[in-house]
Amino acid sequence: MQLVFLHGLETGPYGTKYQALTQMFGVVISPDCEGVRDPQQRLTIIRRILAQEAGPFLVVGSSAGGLMALLLQQVEPRVAGLVLCAPALHIPQAASLSSSGLPPTVVIHGRQDSVVPITSSRCFGAPLIEVDDEHGLNNSLPLILREVFRMKLLLEQPDREKEIEALFCRGQA
Repeated sequence: MQLVFLHGLETGPYGTKYQALTQMFGVVISPDCEGVRDPQQRLTIIRRILAQEAGPFLVVGSSAGGLMALLLQQVEPRVAGLVLCAPALHIPQAASLSSSGLPPTVVIHGRQDSVVPITSSRCFGAPLIEVDDEHGLNNSLPLILREVFRMKLLLEQPDREKEIEALFCRGQA
């Protein structure tokens, strides 16, 4: 299972979340879409990078990167799971997206987010963890890492789902 990090519009591929992911998990694929605002152009860059990699992929997407993760899973069958951090579900390009048919997915969104309204994540329908944080989710990095680790274990050991969920005691942060 390879980790892929997709950054937002106002950040780059090697920011705080990427650093935390690499510190905990080692190698993380992080396509550089800095300065590219068009979702289809971003998707082309991401797909070009992933074409050179073996899957399956656990994709962590932040803000516009969360939108890109959802678009990617529609065209990339090697996407096995998604951890979406304050995904940009409020923009027109997300209007046709649905939580139906997604691979295992969790959304983490801050109640004080002033960039992406939390209502967009509430309405999306995927499992949602609401946190007392702002858009960058900097105070929630330990929770993000925990959820990535949980998802990675679930994807790599699906026959141990009950044990893994008990270990992580969902609902207790």
